[in-house]
Amino acid sequence: MDRRRLAKKRLHLKKGLIIIKLGGSVITDKHREFFAKVDMIERISREIARIRSRLILIHGAGSFGHPIAKKHDLHLGYKNKRQLEALSETKSRLIDLDKILIGLLRKQRVPVVPFMPSSFMLARRGRIIRADLQPLKTFMELGIVPLLCGDVVPDVEIGFSIISGDQTAIYLAERMKARLVIFGCDVDGVYSADPKKNPTATLIDVVTPSTFKNLLKISNKPELPDVTGGMLGKIRESLRLAKKGIDVVIMNLTRPQDLVKLVEGRKVSCTRLTPD
Repeated sequence: MDRRRLAKKRLHLKKGLIIIKLGGSVITDKHREFFAKVDMIERISREIARIRSRLILIHGAGSFGHPIAKKHDLHLGYKNKRQLEALSETKSRLIDLDKILIGLLRKQRVPVVPFMPSSFMLARRGRIIRADLQPLKTFMELGIVPLLCGDVVPDVEIGFSIISGDQTAIYLAERMKARLVIFGCDVDGVYSADPKKNPTATLIDVVTPSTFKNLLKISNKPELPDVTGGMLGKIRESLRLAKKGIDVVIMNLTRPQDLVKLVEGRKVSCTRLTPD
């Protein structure tokens, strides 16, 4: 690639919005409650600081949110007053994780500002139905990098519901015309089986609506816990973005420099979601 084309490509990168989802398994230890992987977050923060594009960052709750939410059935909506204390604790823990991320990002001079989804989003039975995005957009016009998270948000039918970072990323990408959505996890992408348990698992480089049907056929196999859980839903919803021309990538954020390489257009081991 000659210098003129390279400069043009870099200019394009500056103009397009990139949404990066930092998976909870990447930034926390899911086997230890309220444990953040500080070294990992610091390294990823250095890479984020090198990206010269408009950014929105979203992080999963990991061990700061899931244990409490599961124990008190917060994902089922409001059932009794005992849940309110658990909801309050969950929000407090999410703020704790936010503080860690903000501190390490600001250390790299990333002008990050937290946006708690529950303060500007409304759901109906676990699906976002409304969001006031103007505050987000206004700050971004100044150069601010918003930081959002998976959150417990008001729900018009069941009182409250958990909105995942994945759903938020897809919602914002559609309405803010993102050019690229990156789902960062602790494996290279979508596999034929769970790569942590099955050494013969192979990476699926590209997923389309047609090949997704094949994933659905094998999704009831016990060796595919990621696919039958969050990964399956992530792919299903992300394919909507791909059909609209928005690039979607599922990649390994634990491998140093892959994030920067991907954004710069260099080849990395990952799964890309594309239309047929």
